[in-house]
Amino acid sequence: MRTVEDRVAGMDWHTIPLLGCAVCGVWALLGYGWAFFGATRGQRAVRVTGRIAEVRVPAHGAPGTAGIPVVISFPDAATGQEHTLAYEGERGIQLNTVWVGREVAILHPPGDPQRFEVAHTLQDGLSGRGWPNFAVVLLYAGLVTDSAIRYGYPWALLGVGGPLTMAMAFVLRHDLRLARRESARTADAITVPGRVIAVTESVHDDSEGTWTNYTAFVAFTTREGTTVTARLPTAPKDPGSAYGQECSVHYAPDDPEVFTLDPAASRRSSVLDLFFVVLILLLGVAGTVMGAILL
Repeated sequence: MRTVEDRVAGMDWHTIPLLGCAVCGVWALLGYGWAFFGATRGQRAVRVTGRIAEVRVPAHGAPGTAGIPVVISFPDAATGQEHTLAYEGERGIQLNTVWVGREVAILHPPGDPQRFEVAHTLQDGLSGRGWPNFAVVLLYAGLVTDSAIRYGYPWALLGVGGPLTMAMAFVLRHDLRLARRESARTADAITVPGRVIAVTESVHDDSEGTWTNYTAFVAFTTREGTTVTARLPTAPKDPGSAYGQECSVHYAPDDPEVFTLDPAASRRSSVLDLFFVVLILLLGVAGTVMGAILL
């Protein structure tokens, strides 16, 4: 009797990728069916709006955390009981800009609010098609790879360039709309004094050596009297002297989560992001055109 290893060795060179594509296809079909009947984890989740009841500022010099530790209160959809639980970003999204009273989207399994997670919005994962869509992407990648090996690399240029062009076109449209909105919001930004209240450090070891990541946290008070604690997106230039430094914080009047310490640097970062998207878009167009010419 032939062993599994013998059967695998006897397969044609393109059989294994096609088997992988078949697995992805079955995965996608089952996933879409599961989503159609509303049986996915995301569709069954209980969705409620919670509020931050307490902000636990990281201690200066302490190890870094996934987000800013907070305590969140949210109602039980079944009983109306109020749950007050700690959250450090170990489940769901990280909370990097927080204040007492901020509303957050809470998702948890039915009957188990202790396993809650924080989402961007109450609609996150509601369609249940996230994993099936991912399976379709893997299926398509496998088919493109098989076609390129069978019929030549122009098929790879077409197979990758076409979807990449369409995807980057949507990304560019989204980023342009976002950049215009952020520009309008920051044009009316309110400037208030802030202070670096903590710098955490995380030591990492690997085969190449040891390095330390530093993260700075700033606190500022809005004109309405709301105290905001925020994690800076970039490491401080001088971690040793950053703690306690005063700074100017520019925040959007309607949303303190949109803030910056350096408006000019934020504008440069937005321009660089758009440049990168345009570059990838042009590469996608070039690949598509080149593939079509070489066929």
